[in-house]
Amino acid sequence: MARPIIIDTDPGIDDALAIMLAAASPEVEILGVVAVAGNVGIENTAPNAAALADLLRLDVPVGRGSALPMWRTPSNAAQVHGENGFGGYELPESPRVLEPGVPLLARLIEESEDPVTVVAIGPLTNIAKLMNEYPETARKIERIVLMGGGTLDVLGNATPTAEFNIWFDPDAAVRVFGFGVPLTMVGLNATHQALVGAHHLPQLLTSGGPAAKMVDHLLAGYGDSHHEEGAGMAQHDSLAIAAVIDPEVITTRRLFVDVENTGRLTTGMTVVDYLDRWGEPNCDVAFGVDVERFRRLLDDRLSVLDATLKED
Repeated sequence: MARPIIIDTDPGIDDALAIMLAAASPEVEILGVVAVAGNVGIENTAPNAAALADLLRLDVPVGRGSALPMWRTPSNAAQVHGENGFGGYELPESPRVLEPGVPLLARLIEESEDPVTVVAIGPLTNIAKLMNEYPETARKIERIVLMGGGTLDVLGNATPTAEFNIWFDPDAAVRVFGFGVPLTMVGLNATHQALVGAHHLPQLLTSGGPAAKMVDHLLAGYGDSHHEEGAGMAQHDSLAIAAVIDPEVITTRRLFVDVENTGRLTTGMTVVDYLDRWGEPNCDVAFGVDVERFRRLLDDRLSVLDATLKED
């Protein structure tokens, strides 16, 4: 039976591939997509989410969530994702009416017949607000799989110690990690292993459909400066989705994780307790990645999706 999921996202180049992977995978049923500010502002992430839903023929509601972090001045990653979030790639404007994001999260969780997994691939503002405004509903979440943070292996991409999604709203992250819902953290130490270039997607990029054209543009124009040229782009968000579809793509270790939100130099750092000294483990932390399995999953699923979209 397909696992019901809600995708909370800030599209975003790698978000687009992640949502495509979810749409192409029968193991999951997408109940809805909720946008949050992050990679770019909500004035772009919300219409981007709606446009992706149209491209992928997703008959699900799309929400416009938080425009600002809970208490901080926002910043974004337009220097990586381009001003529109898609590196200049343009999708047709969607005619969808977007619902308020946090109430939509609550409604979808309450209406689902089966427990819901929330896949959070942007900053955690919407999820923290759900916990604050609808705490009993939030406790019904089966698991939150989040792309964010990291371990001592790879500390930060927004600052020397902080990954972008956590750094954007560390106060929201503190709330989420401390709330008590089961968590899986897919951080930079894992996603920097999940390098994907065009040469890793031969089936997809020879199919010539709308998904292939978009993926080709995104991979060709935007790489990851942490890696050698030609190695590929770190698939941060797609790896989190893949971990829900096929849990054997990653290996995890159960540990206690908290988030620094007051440090002068370390705000946004996910602090992982390897010595079990601070508290009971609260998070399944991703460490290992079966990279070839992940690349095959992307290529196989997205090529089938692209062929379907091309036929429509």
